[in-house]
Amino acid sequence: MDGESVALVKLEYGNLTPQIKNLKQKDWVRVCESLGIWIAPGGGKGSHVCGYSEVNCDRSNSKMLVITIQKHLTPNIQTDKLKQLVAFGRDSERYSEIDVWRALGLMK
Repeated sequence: MDGESVALVKLEYGNLTPQIKNLKQKDWVRVCESLGIWIAPGGGKGSHVCGYSEVNCDRSNSKMLVITIQKHLTPNIQTDKLKQLVAFGRDSERYSEIDVWRALGLMK
């Protein structure tokens, strides 16, 4: 996911952002999976896990990478992860911002 696309994300429901500040890596993995983002098995090297746009895709193709989720997430990083998911959903037309908030359990 390119940084420019993420930087252009204006969250319609940004008022909910403070509610994601204590999420853990496993929570973000669950959200990604519910949005149809493939989490590569084995968690990657080190403490990061990677989410890709297609199941069993060529992981050497950086265009397939949607999100990298660190083990230790600060509130600012969590906001970036949220925007990455929203940007990918918007750009790919796979899901909406509301779908991301629903996956996070913050909207019905």
